[in-house]
Amino acid sequence: MNKTSLLIYCLALVPMLFTSCSNEDEKVDWNGVEVKNIKLKEILHQKGFTFNEKGRLVLNEKATNTTMLDLSGTKITDLSGLDILPNLMEVNLSNNDYGPIFDFSTLPKKISSVDLTGNKVYDFEGLVSTEFINDEMKTTVLHPLTKLYLPATAKFNVEDLVPFHKTSTSTDIQMQDAMGKLQTYNTLREIPDEALRIYLKSKFISLFPDNGDLFDIAKRMALKEEGESISLPWRSENGAIKSIEGIEYFINNPFYKPFFVAIDCSALNNVSYLAPRNNIKALSLRNINMPDGIDLSKASKLCNLALDNNDHLTTLDLSNTLIANQKFEDIDNTTIGNSLDITRCKNLEEIKFPFPNEGIVSGLTIGGVPKLKKIDLSFIKATQELALLQMSNCAITYPDLKYRYDVATGTLTKLEEVPDGSGIGFAISKDVFDMPATKEFFTKFRSKLSDRYRGYDKDTDYSYNLGGYRWSKYL
Repeated sequence: MNKTSLLIYCLALVPMLFTSCSNEDEKVDWNGVEVKNIKLKEILHQKGFTFNEKGRLVLNEKATNTTMLDLSGTKITDLSGLDILPNLMEVNLSNNDYGPIFDFSTLPKKISSVDLTGNKVYDFEGLVSTEFINDEMKTTVLHPLTKLYLPATAKFNVEDLVPFHKTSTSTDIQMQDAMGKLQTYNTLREIPDEALRIYLKSKFISLFPDNGDLFDIAKRMALKEEGESISLPWRSENGAIKSIEGIEYFINNPFYKPFFVAIDCSALNNVSYLAPRNNIKALSLRNINMPDGIDLSKASKLCNLALDNNDHLTTLDLSNTLIANQKFEDIDNTTIGNSLDITRCKNLEEIKFPFPNEGIVSGLTIGGVPKLKKIDLSFIKATQELALLQMSNCAITYPDLKYRYDVATGTLTKLEEVPDGSGIGFAISKDVFDMPATKEFFTKFRSKLSDRYRGYDKDTDYSYNLGGYRWSKYL
């Protein structure tokens, strides 16, 4: 090619080059989009995304071609604004200290792959909804996924993951084991303690496929097992039980018929996050810690609760339960009753009762709660037993009693008709006795109270040496 021809060829390329650059510029939205989520904006900056002079995300090739975003270890809690990346389909949210609940409704619908490994998530809201039609469960998937990687704590979830797993057969669902290794998700679980496993098999053999040692959280109980209680007093079967891991599968299973769980451990034990639903009518966990908490927000049939020796309990919210909130004719006097028993919870600061409520409890015991700040019992109009012990920092508002509740006969008797000295059982410790509010309570109701100090003055049965004070000796 001669020099003249080469020059003509190069000149011909110039318009093409400008046209190419112009077309590329037209593909980029330099005006950008606003990122209101400050934490997300900071992370995107760190990951090399471009922002214009107004601080808005530039929709260039990097932004529009991003299909996967790694947010692991960022501790980001607000997931709003992820939809600014138009083609984002996968997010890695591992090791972000999430828990105990993760809500899928906080994610854009187009995100179909989620990694939650390394978190302590137990409940997965916004993933599915379920309802029973003609005794058959119908599941609606609220957030379809092609891939879901789960933390080890997900093994305790029944309400969300079991129906999702059954319905989403094409989804790649994997869950971390105790060593952190991912395994294909299934519904078979171990009950590590042999004594507990033997006990559960004796009650619910239908839940152990082929009479094996693995428990299937997806199976329905046999008809004859439905409503069967779990009761482990430490003097009997529980004496050999060293760990109660696995009891969560029962307490957290909303698909079981209503029943009750009562476990009194002979040595201090731990359970994972508890979230009873309509399946639990009564729950008694004595000498049991709950490091990851207890959620009673959906325990709408719970009418009897006893918690003892729980160092991690700071707030007890009974607002959505039936405790003190059943009509008298609805109370099951023969087995469950309606009572609250909270003892040796040294970090408990607050108790929230249902309000308004019916004001009837068969018994109420609060003891060994040095951090409880106040308790308003003015709603109680009928009871059989009232015990308030070792709560020196608590401002107590006493009940204005109207009736004596007799559990044995299942009757209410107007307080003025109750013989003096044989009325409502009342136990207190010396610190409570010395409170002005207690003096006022005695002034009004002394003749209708009987001293129950012996139930709490020494460490026998459920007294736990809570300092029962013989108030009747001084009044």
